[in-house]
Amino acid sequence: MNKLTHIETFIAVINEGGFTAAAKKLNCSTAAISRHIKQLERNLNTTLLQRTTRHIQLTELGKLYFQKAQEALNYLQVAEKAINLSMERVTGTLIVTSNRYFAFNYLLPKLSNFLSNYPELDVKIELAERFPDMLNEQIDIIFGISMDGPPGLVRKRIADTRYILCASPQYLMNFGTPKGPTELTKHQFITHSMRNPNDLINFNDGSSIQIKPILWLNDSGAMKQCALLGMGIVNLHDYVVADAIADGRLVEILPEYQRQVQPVFLYYQPDRYLQPKVRQFIDFYTC
Repeated sequence: MNKLTHIETFIAVINEGGFTAAAKKLNCSTAAISRHIKQLERNLNTTLLQRTTRHIQLTELGKLYFQKAQEALNYLQVAEKAINLSMERVTGTLIVTSNRYFAFNYLLPKLSNFLSNYPELDVKIELAERFPDMLNEQIDIIFGISMDGPPGLVRKRIADTRYILCASPQYLMNFGTPKGPTELTKHQFITHSMRNPNDLINFNDGSSIQIKPILWLNDSGAMKQCALLGMGIVNLHDYVVADAIADGRLVEILPEYQRQVQPVFLYYQPDRYLQPKVRQFIDFYTC
């Protein structure tokens, strides 16, 4: 039995006026009440109550202990109420990391509506293409990742995209347009350093081909820019290159071989008591 239970029993005995009334209040036996009081007195190495068959009376030290214990219990009850209230209200600061392009296309367009629902909440967003250390960096949500995350994190599907192999018209004019997957091995590739592995192209039939990158970058926008400059072929999400393909600055390669669906996820830490700010964000963006 923990010390707090003994203290609560002691306070109940005084407030209720006896062992029998305290036992009724706490829904236990008078023998249990007696054991708690004796254990508390042993722990404190002092007598708190003078007991007779009909009455109880606080000793001088018992009066002092009752006063301080009652104050401490009141503080604990206030703290519990504050926690319960906080667990009902969406408040504080929510910290989110997302890659820039996914944020522009999926996170930011809905953010205004989310914030209007929770006026007491602040949101801090870091635009970066990386898997942060969520615990040490105190990050609540990793948003918009299509790769498998570190073990132990929980993920929720938030969108479906697809990868597009593409290059600039100038590059294809200089090096030729691949007619099939095997011809990709003859070409220059620009890849993302965060991919693991970063030297494979996967196809819709489950096969893959190993390529030899000439450049590794940790930013999709930089990869796109290099492709626009004619430096090589890139394999990027549709939301990154759709505008450049639409206006002819990039040309899609081997679309019939590409996987049609690539799920994108948000990640968060497992928590039995998920904070309201995290829970509401997840519900809003995964509904």
